[in-house]
Amino acid sequence: MTLLTVTGLVRDHVLPRRTLFGPAEVKRALAGVSFEMADGDTLAIIGESGSGKSTLVRLILALDSPTSGSVEFEGRRVAPGSAASLRWLRRETGIVLQDPYASLDPRMPVWRSVIEPLRALGIDGDHRAMVAEVLERVGLAAELSTRYPHELSGGQRQRVALARAIVHGPKLLIGDEPLSALDVTVRAQVVELLRELHRDLGLSMILVSHDIGLVQHFARRVIVMHDGEIVEDGPSQRVLSAPEHEYTRALLSAVPRLDGRRRR
Repeated sequence: MTLLTVTGLVRDHVLPRRTLFGPAEVKRALAGVSFEMADGDTLAIIGESGSGKSTLVRLILALDSPTSGSVEFEGRRVAPGSAASLRWLRRETGIVLQDPYASLDPRMPVWRSVIEPLRALGIDGDHRAMVAEVLERVGLAAELSTRYPHELSGGQRQRVALARAIVHGPKLLIGDEPLSALDVTVRAQVVELLRELHRDLGLSMILVSHDIGLVQHFARRVIVMHDGEIVEDGPSQRVLSAPEHEYTRALLSAVPRLDGRRRR
């Protein structure tokens, strides 16, 4: 079953004029991006900074409007609108951002941060019980629920952000560089947690990342972006071991190895 359909997405940004009478410059962030994602799949989107990865995520989540093209979630058109008109999309999706500290309200204890989506989306049930269950699922002790973000480690804060992203039972979880602010050991733990959530909850996942090692061990499929375009798309094992596009080969060759040399 197709979960997500992206068709011909173009996103242009009009830049400030450099002269009083000259034309405004236009920067193209996305240049006709199209792909489909199956329900239950794990997809990684990789590419250098400025390749259009985060812009694509914003359009998928209706946080921005495309210049042209469309996004459909289970056949339903996705477009920016009022909070009420987008409640269905927020119910089906969750997102984890790069900096968990910046994404959590420092004035709220953990339990209040995690309970917010349940209240905002009008989900029925015992919210406190749901929070306790999801905190346990992401590996956080019950006593941490009353602590504030500044009292937690970086890994614990990212687990809180993850709990908040899945507490309402979404079908699609999107991570926009969710592990880049964590150290290597904590990163490995969170990757294993994501794999467990995919397996146990049947979550579909899109992971935006610079971490090729993470992509290799997590995603079934990889999309490679460059200058707002998809230059390669296929199974992660094939794309990362035998890339077909010159840009993908260059991207992989820049990944350092343990012996200090770079891949060839």
